[in-house]
Parts: sequence; C-alpha cells; structure tokens
Amino acid sequence: MIQEIDEAELLSALRAGAVIDGASSGGGEAGAKRAVSAALLRRCCHDLKDQVDPRGLRLSDAIVTGRLDLAGLTVPFPLRFDGCEFDSALMVEGAELFELALTGCPRLPGLLGNGLRLRRDLDLSRSRVAGAHRTSASTSKTAAVWLCESEIGGRLLCVGTTIDGQGGRAIQADRIRVGGAVRLIHQFRSAGEVRLMGARLGVSLDLTSARIESPDGPALDVADAVIEGSVFLIDDQAGNRPLIGGRLDMTSTSISGRFVMRNATIEIRPGRPAGSIYAPAPVLDAALSASRLSVGAELSMAGRCEVTGGIDLSMAEVSRFFIGAGCALRAPGRTALDLTNAEIRAFLRLDADAEIEGTLRLAGAVSHGTLALHGHLAKPEGDTLISASGMTVEGNVYLDGLRAEGGAVAFTGARLGSLSARRARLDNADGYALRLSQAVVNGPVRLVDGFASTGLVALNRATIEGRLHVTAGTFECPRPSAVNQSGNAIEAISTTVHGSVDLGWTAVSPSVDFTDLAASSLADDPATWPERFTIAGMTYDRLERPQGAPPGTAWDQAARTRWLRRQTAFDSGPYEQAATVFRQHGYAREAEQILIARSEHARRSIGLGARWPRRALDAAYAVIGYGYRPQRVLWMLAGLLILTAVTLTLPPAQATLRANNGNGQVYTTSGPLPASAAAGSQGPQPAALATDSCGDGQVRCFSPVLYAIDTVVPLISLDQRATWYPDPHARYGELMLWWLNLGTVLGWLLSSIFVLSLARLSRST
Repeated sequence: MIQEIDEAELLSALRAGAVIDGASSGGGEAGAKRAVSAALLRRCCHDLKDQVDPRGLRLSDAIVTGRLDLAGLTVPFPLRFDGCEFDSALMVEGAELFELALTGCPRLPGLLGNGLRLRRDLDLSRSRVAGAHRTSASTSKTAAVWLCESEIGGRLLCVGTTIDGQGGRAIQADRIRVGGAVRLIHQFRSAGEVRLMGARLGVSLDLTSARIESPDGPALDVADAVIEGSVFLIDDQAGNRPLIGGRLDMTSTSISGRFVMRNATIEIRPGRPAGSIYAPAPVLDAALSASRLSVGAELSMAGRCEVTGGIDLSMAEVSRFFIGAGCALRAPGRTALDLTNAEIRAFLRLDADAEIEGTLRLAGAVSHGTLALHGHLAKPEGDTLISASGMTVEGNVYLDGLRAEGGAVAFTGARLGSLSARRARLDNADGYALRLSQAVVNGPVRLVDGFASTGLVALNRATIEGRLHVTAGTFECPRPSAVNQSGNAIEAISTTVHGSVDLGWTAVSPSVDFTDLAASSLADDPATWPERFTIAGMTYDRLERPQGAPPGTAWDQAARTRWLRRQTAFDSGPYEQAATVFRQHGYAREAEQILIARSEHARRSIGLGARWPRRALDAAYAVIGYGYRPQRVLWMLAGLLILTAVTLTLPPAQATLRANNGNGQVYTTSGPLPASAAAGSQGPQPAALATDSCGDGQVRCFSPVLYAIDTVVPLISLDQRATWYPDPHARYGELMLWWLNLGTVLGWLLSSIFVLSLARLSRST
C-alpha cells in the first residue's frame, strides 16, 4: 500500500524550506515512493503560499496523485520536483511562477503551459515526458509539452530529457520568449516534432548530442525565430552525435551569433507525407529548410556532418559559410545546397574532401568576400553541378582542387573578382565542363597547374579585365553533343581579355574556337595548338612566350606561319593580324613573309575549281612573292634582256634584220642591201656599196644591247625596234619575229607586275 505525505508534514517542510523526501520510511516498503495529493499541492501554492519559505516547494521521489492544476495561479516561490512521478499532465497554463523544475521525473504525462510566465528557469532535465494533449493553440496537432506564448525569464533546460509525443509533437512552443538559453542537450531525445516557431531566445539554442526524430513532417521547427546568441548542433565530449531525423525548418530565422554544426546528421526520413498547405513544395524537399535565414556570424559545418535531402538557404544572409572536410550533402538528382539570391558578407568555402551529391545553386547570390569550392561534386539535378548565373563575387573565386563529375560548373553572366582553378578536374563529356559565358571577371582567370576538363570550357562573350591563363592544363572533348555540336574543347567566341592570353596548355583535343577573341597580347607556342582551331577575327597587340617556355619562341615567323596555315578554314584576317603585329614591333621582313604565306594559302584554297587563266595569273604572281618581292621581277627582266641581247649578237639572228631609210633603200646589219637581193635573195650580199653599216647615217645603227632593251622594256623607247625588223622572207626570219614578239610580251608582263608590286607596297606602308 502506498503511503501518503500528510498536510502537516508538507506544511512543516514548506515553512522550514526543507526538501520533502517522498521515499518510504518507517514501516513502508524499501524503495517505494510515497504519494502526495495534487489538490494539497495546489492548496499550498494558492491558499497557503504566504506560509512557504522563499526556498519554495522542493519535493523529491514522490508520486503526485491526481491532476496538479496550477493554471492561472501566481506562485512567488520555486517549484522543484526531483524524481517525482505524476499521474496526469501538469497544468500551468497562464500561471505566473517563480521557477519550475521537473528533474529526473521518470513519469510525466505532459506539461500544459501555454501562456506560462516564469521569472527564472524551466528545467525538465533527465525527465521522461510522454503524452498527446490537445489545446486551443492548435486545431489539428497534439503535443506532450505545450509552451505557446509563454515567457521564461531564465533558461529552458532539457538535459538528458526524453519526450515522446505519442504520434504528435513533442514540444509546441510557438512564440515562446526565453530570456536565457534553450538547452536540449546531452542525448536529449524527442519522438516527435520540437516546434519553436516565432520564438524569441535571449541567448542561444543548444542542441548538443540531441536526437530529434519525427516520422511525419518537420523534426525541429524554429521558423521566424529570433535568437540573440548562437545555435549549436554539435556532438558532446563522449562522441555522441546529434541527429535530426526529419526536416529542420529555420525559415526566416534570425541568429545574431553563430550557427555551428559538428558531426551532426540531418536527414529526411523516407515515406514522409508530402507536407501541409502551410509549406511550399521547395521547402518540403529540403532537409534543412532555411530560406531567408540570417546569421550574424558564421554558419559552419565541421567534422563529419551529413545532410541527406538538401539545404535551402535561398535569400539567406550570413557572414561566413564554411563546409569542412569530411562533410557530406546528399541529394542526388536534386538541389543539394540552394543559395539563390543569398548574401554572404565574408566568404563561402567548401573544403577539400567535402562531398556534395546534387546541384549547388548560387544564382543571383552576392559574396562580398571570396568563394572557395574545393570539394567533390557529383550527381546533379539536370546537367548543372554549380548553377551561379548572375552571381556577384567581389573577392576571388577559387576552384582549386575541385572535382566535378557529370555536370557543368556554370558562372553564366556572373561578376567575379578573379577565378582560379588550379588542379581542378571537371568532367562533363556531353556538355559544359566550365561555363563563363557573358561573365565579367575583374581580375585574371587561371586554368592552370594540372587543370583538366572533359567537355566544353565556354568563355563566350566574357570580359576578363586581367589575364587569361590556360597553362599546364589538359582540355578534352571526346565527342560532339547537343550543346557543343562542333566538339570544341574550348570556346572563347567574342571574348574580351584586357590582359594577355597565355596558352601554355599541355594538351588540347580536338579543337578550339577563338573567333573574334580580343586580347592585349597572345602568349603561345604555335606548335601546341590542337589539330583543328578557328581564329577568324582574333585580335591582339603583341606576342609573348607562355609561362615556362624557352626564350625566343614568341617572334618565330616560320612557326607562326605554319600555325596560320593549319586553320580549320582559310581566313585572311589572322594572317593580316599577325603581319600587323610583326610590323608594329619592327619585324617588317617577317610580316611580309606572313602575307606571302597568306596569299599562297588563298591560292591553294581556290584549288582546281578556279579557271586556268586565274590559276596561271596566281602562279605568275606567286613568283614575285605576291607583290612583296618585286626584286624578283628585276632579275627576270635582266635575264630576259641578257638572253635577247645574246640572241641578237648571233650572225644568223642579225642576218634576218632589215632597216629602211625612207627612200626605198633596205639595209642589213652589215650594210645596204642590193636591189636584186632585196627583191629575191635569201641572205645578205657583200656590203661593198656602203662605207659603213648605217649607210652614212641614213638609218640608226644597230646595237644588240639597245635593241634588247627596246624590245623587252616597254616603258623605254630607243628607236631600235622601230628601225630594225626581222625579215620574214629571210632564213630564220619567221622564228626571229616570234622570238622578239615573245620577248616584248614577256617584258611588258614583267614590267606591269613590277609596277603593281610597287603600288601594293606603297599601300602596305
């Protein structure tokens, strides 16, 4: 039979401020607890409160029978129940208490405290609370502990507490105000949701080694809460890890201090309901739903944190966001971390060995510091691993050591301070590996020191204020795809680089497209360009050698010419650009060689499809270097002059020449020709009738050299050709006539080419 604590004993202890020990004594069974009436306790707190010592009611190891109803009472002294058992839920709704401690209670069917006012602490440490009660604070849900609109001047302590909502919520404390900290720590256990929506916490929310599990819906809901201190979701010294088995809802929560997660596990349990009408679908898909979260200091994930189901931090504001090594965010095929339109005042860092399965969304986000992503990304939603379109990073972007598999790293239209991707490995064979299209980078872009991409690196229409380093990297596109039909490894179409473009790449395959790329300088080794490339419209002001290349390779005209000849499709623009740069830096002869190579390439590109006159003219023009080697014409003219002069010195050739003095007298190079010989002879007669070969001045004297000049050079008239002409009736006369006419035509053609070459040179200079 259970012994009871009578009124006299209770009042005596209360007046003395002593602890009322409910353990059996005297004739009672050893270890049994004595009972105390709930009605007696209420009478002491209400009718007899003036007789109670300021140390208050302290009851230990007792059984409270009946329903202890303190609703609406004002109790000016502490109420402490240690190791006590309750038959019914404790009712304190609307009460004004000094302090309430329910510590080590093995059986507490519930706590109904909506509207409760406490001057000091509410302590539920080491107690076991199990119940499912309804109140007017909710029309559909039950809870074991109700503290809606309550005010606690001190702390809310649940150290080692176990709360079972029996299918409903464990704690519902909407709009609670706590002057101190809320500590659900040291293996705090909750079977059901802990809801602190709209709470106001004066210090911190401590969840060290807490285990909160909810089979349906959120596990911990602190949406719209204001926390003046920090939030700790960490393991304890014994290595007990915290677990949030369900959604952690921190929508529109404001944290003045830090939000620290260490060795924590947050996971959405399978088979959970789709949610209610009060939460939009995107929020319900995230294990940590923290849209519009505000964190005054850092948000960090350390140790071996695991979040299964994704994190929603869209429109959040944090000072620093750090995801340490060993942490894992798992949402394969969905959004793993959503920072859309978020503001990061210092930096965002994903440490090496951190792992993200799913897509990292940074669209429209603003980072006033740096963005450092060094971990492993895989299994994206769609074809994008990092979606950062329109993002602004005022500091630098570090992708050093990043491993991205199966999706694009996209900063389309972003504004970045600089971008470094040392040793990064980006693998997306059927799409973009790295996309900086239309981005503005205020510093350099470094794809260097072991950078490797499989897929397309797209820099189209980007503006880079610094240098573009593509050095000691490997770029490969194994096959064309829907977004990369040309199969290019790199595209920089209409890209503007205000610094230099350093192309000291290790290997590029199979092609690149630099159409309309504009840079201040080009640092490359022409021999290392891929098999196919397009450089139409590419402009630069000077040439440099790539980093690490031996000196003297920048202005190698022969190598540059071979490079230009390897264009995928012939375009004269790159030749002219290279020649202009060579000429502007004092390499005039090399510039001419490049222009000659351009014309040769153009002639070959015409091929056999051109008509033979065009091909013949091009072939003739190629002899003089397409107008850049006019001295070659002079040598040809000199050779033709010598050959003609030598021919005219031969007696058979001279024997065919005739001249007329205008009076009917015909002369040969040996003298006047007799009339009989002039009428029918086939050769000259002895010159016995004349004093000399010129007929004493009757005709201009014949000179082989002057005759050759008069024949070959059409711009000069020495009256030799007009005076002396081949006689077609003489032996070899017809042949001589054809030879001299051919010399005239060849001389006219070579002279015309020479004049045109001079005109082209004058335009080039």
